[in-house]
Amino acid sequence: MKLKNLNKLPKEVGFVLKKHARVLLDALGEKLTGVYVHGSAAMGGFNPAQSDIDYLVIISNPLTSIERKQLSASFLDIYGKEAPAKGIEMSIVEEKFAGKDFRYPTPYEFHMGTKDQVRFHGLPHKTEKADFDLAAHFTITKCRGLCVYGKSIDEVFAQVPKKYYLDSIALDSKDSFKNIQDKTGPDKCIVPLYAVLNFCRVLAFIKEDLIASKNEGGAWGLENLPDIYHPIISAALLEYQKINSSEKVDPKLLKDFASFAYGFLGQKTQM
Repeated sequence: MKLKNLNKLPKEVGFVLKKHARVLLDALGEKLTGVYVHGSAAMGGFNPAQSDIDYLVIISNPLTSIERKQLSASFLDIYGKEAPAKGIEMSIVEEKFAGKDFRYPTPYEFHMGTKDQVRFHGLPHKTEKADFDLAAHFTITKCRGLCVYGKSIDEVFAQVPKKYYLDSIALDSKDSFKNIQDKTGPDKCIVPLYAVLNFCRVLAFIKEDLIASKNEGGAWGLENLPDIYHPIISAALLEYQKINSSEKVDPKLLKDFASFAYGFLGQKTQM
């Protein structure tokens, strides 16, 4: 099979996708509508030590029990091999739910994150599975994703209403806010880079409708957010580039930044 747009992806991502695409095509054949990369691999800023590979698989019809079993066995066989440190996140979704019949949360057929998830989805589903995160994944794919196999992005993905995208990213930010408030002690600490950079890119969307990567979100934060929070954002950007490269941050300032950022999100989602 010949994949598209690999020249626009980091080499290590393209190498892994070739193996995964072969698994998908062997199991699904003509049912495979397309494979679409989103996240840092497509948007820039991919760091093998800090980033995972995010991609979506769109299919024309639901998976059969035989297809589930084959996908699970094949993915378990290659799980973790040549993958980045943070692994691979992939969801298989019926084409209608990415397009004209979009629902929130969005039904999905299969998900890869942990090994246990790959094993679980190799078995028939007794109930429908749905994921709030897919609204964000679809939005990023539609705006800045890359098609590596199959139909074009515009053919497959409808525009997700902004309220669902915002709600999707709000759920993630709520967890980050709670973790910072509950788990940050009195002493200086390593910056929680994902939480900080994610807050920045969420605020970039709220204020300017920007769909940004972590790096872009942090850069936007330094340009647009109050100077007092710049040490937190700068530390997160440094830590994203290289683990343990940043100075430890002030815990009170970190909590204040989380409250500041989440306050904007809370106001927006309550409108």
